[in-house]
Amino acid sequence: MGILGRRSAWHAALALGMTCALSTALWAGGSGFGDDDHDHENEGPAYFGFVKDTNGATVADAKVTVAIKDRGGVITRTDALGAYRVPGFGKEIDPKEVLISCEKQGYKQVRVFRRTAPDADPKVPIETECTMQRA
Repeated sequence: MGILGRRSAWHAALALGMTCALSTALWAGGSGFGDDDHDHENEGPAYFGFVKDTNGATVADAKVTVAIKDRGGVITRTDALGAYRVPGFGKEIDPKEVLISCEKQGYKQVRVFRRTAPDADPKVPIETECTMQRA
């Protein structure tokens, strides 16, 4: 394989990798995720966000708990880009009662920051970022 052939293969691999990374980032909070056959009229806003360390780097495979105060919740994990997403609870659940926490071995949670106002349009997903510090 000549230099030109190797370079073309490298460019194709780079383009494919970037496409996958960007589509995953868009999928994390983008519309269209989980829009299958759900009853959207009775569903509240979805919850999504990122788990990052104190330097701003994303934390993959972190455990994210999205819980309704004094009830129960859902546990998910972040993807390779540190993103998570949970579908909305019923619209009778007040987003102010939804608490998000993050865990990962070797880290401790230092901050949870909700970027989207809890009283925003129920069709708008609520973004919450967790910041973790190495323990």
